[in-house]
Amino acid sequence: MEHIKVKKLIGENAMTLDDGEVLFRQIHELLIRGETVELDFDGVEIFATPFFNAGIGRLLADLQPEILKAHLKIQHLSALGDRVLRRVIENAKEYYSSSSEHRKAIDSIVHETTATM
Repeated sequence: MEHIKVKKLIGENAMTLDDGEVLFRQIHELLIRGETVELDFDGVEIFATPFFNAGIGRLLADLQPEILKAHLKIQHLSALGDRVLRRVIENAKEYYSSSSEHRKAIDSIVHETTATM
């Protein structure tokens, strides 16, 4: 089992897409190979959806939800972080199980929304 201290990897704030990408690169290949990964969020104080989307939700493009649940273990995640992560996983399940046309429509809406911010 691979144990990763998230605070050591990205710091106290788990917020950005870039930080999520760092996490994704650390765990993706391990999970694809069927290894178990334990993410320890001890000391991480702030969580945001972009971080979890890029770091964990994106895993569902390559892994079945049951495999992710069996092989990704989470420790010391606050109640708020847990709620955010659960929502991200549910959204990712829906997104990656949709048709490519539906995903393109969602991507277009997200792109348009973020371009106006």
